[in-house]
Amino acid sequence: MLQITDLNWKVAPSIHWFEAFGSWLNSTPSQKRRERSRLTRDAYLSDVRLLAQHFALTPDPSPGGRGGLWFLNDADLRGYFQTLERESKPATYNRKLASVRMLINWARGGGLISDDPAAWIPYVDATRKSPRDVGEEERSKLEAAAEAGEGSFIGMRDSLIFFLMDDAGLRISETVALQLSQINLERGEIELVGKGRKHRVIKIGSRLVKKIFTWLEWMPTSIEGTLVTDESGHSIGREQAWRRFTAIAEKAGVRVSPHAMRHTYVLRYMDAYMKGDPWKLPAAIDAVCQQTGDRPEVILAYYTRARESDMRAAAEAM
Repeated sequence: MLQITDLNWKVAPSIHWFEAFGSWLNSTPSQKRRERSRLTRDAYLSDVRLLAQHFALTPDPSPGGRGGLWFLNDADLRGYFQTLERESKPATYNRKLASVRMLINWARGGGLISDDPAAWIPYVDATRKSPRDVGEEERSKLEAAAEAGEGSFIGMRDSLIFFLMDDAGLRISETVALQLSQINLERGEIELVGKGRKHRVIKIGSRLVKKIFTWLEWMPTSIEGTLVTDESGHSIGREQAWRRFTAIAEKAGVRVSPHAMRHTYVLRYMDAYMKGDPWKLPAAIDAVCQQTGDRPEVILAYYTRARESDMRAAAEAM
């Protein structure tokens, strides 16, 4: 059997190899048990595709072709992930490493390789950095920019996308997938199944209720039953929603990602729940877990750290 660390050439992956790995990824017991979403599986496959593209520089020179599978030595792989660690967020780095380890497990199980070149590549602490939140001044600019376009169909739709993240803490994928049947405006609730197939009921305030109600008067008949649609009534994709969010951020002059709005929502919600009383922290953590679907240990480890906005404000005040 070929030893992966003995090879110093790289080969292009065949479509048959990639399809075989994708089929395995979708049918492993852990995948079936956890019922990972299509977006999660697609992210894993994208990570593996990017790795293959990074190293696949020549055709497969091995006798018999070996199914077009490319080989890497451990030094190359360490260098690849050292670069990722410098350029990526910890959570992104860890997901990419997990994706490659799944690929290696598949290749070893199929007898294509015998060694694990990723065995000594460590995960990084995903909670080592303070969450990137949005300060009050920046958030006011973003809200003003979103509301400035509400006189048109597209502007109203884009404003709703923004406020679903701002006032409900929805991920961008949850925003575009939200069904009309999951919204109860009388009770002020959104019920959905989000990341990790976690069911949650989100309490929403009167501002967001009013914006949803106004949008319902503007929107065409939703063909797929989603709240967010285009002018013809079709749902829009995650990428399009991301572009529309970015347009609002650029108009406001604020550098921010959709996920930073979720970080900000968690911190704002906890502040509003506690109302300055630190003794309410345990109940605030429980409440925000119900709102976001996050685990208590994640909230404790990540959101009780120093806030980036406060750290920037302290530096300016010195």
